[in-house]
Amino acid sequence: MIVTEIQTTGNSSKFRVVTKNGEFNLALSYTLRTKIWELADAAAELSAAQELAEAIVSRHNPAYPFKPLYIFAEHNSKPSLANTIQHIRTYGFDRHTT
Repeated sequence: MIVTEIQTTGNSSKFRVVTKNGEFNLALSYTLRTKIWELADAAAELSAAQELAEAIVSRHNPAYPFKPLYIFAEHNSKPSLANTIQHIRTYGFDRHTT
C-alpha cells in the first residue's frame, strides 16, 4: 500500500492511497488533526493516514470498489486516533456505534 500526500488548497490534509485492489483518497479535517488528535506535523499526519488506510483496507470487501473519498472529521471520528483505528478495524468505516 502506498500513501502519499495530496497538495491542495484549504486547511484539511488529503492523502492518496493506492492498494493492489484499488485506490481512494483520505481527508483529515483541520479541527480533528490539530485540536482533537493534536497531530504535531506533516510526518505525524502521514503516519495517521497510513494507519487509517490500513484499517480501512483490513475491513474492505474486495468484491466492491473502495469509496472514492473517506472523510475524517470531529463529527464522525473517535476522540483519539487509536480509538478511531480500533473502531474501523472492528466495525468498518461506515458503521457508527455509540
